[in-house]
Amino acid sequence: MTKVLKPFTTRVQRFAAGADVPADTDLSPHTLEGLTSQGFLEAPPKPSKSKADSARAAE
Repeated sequence: MTKVLKPFTTRVQRFAAGADVPADTDLSPHTLEGLTSQGFLEAPPKPSKSKADSARAAE
């Protein structure tokens, strides 16, 4: 889930600051990338590397 930083509306729904946006939400006419770059949504966390990934990278 992504957090709303600034309120915005879509064709179907309004989002208030602090609300959670599930991954399967229709954000039309906006895009997740557009809302994130304009500061309406927080950037999604980067996936953390597991120990197995680190071991493979060291080989």
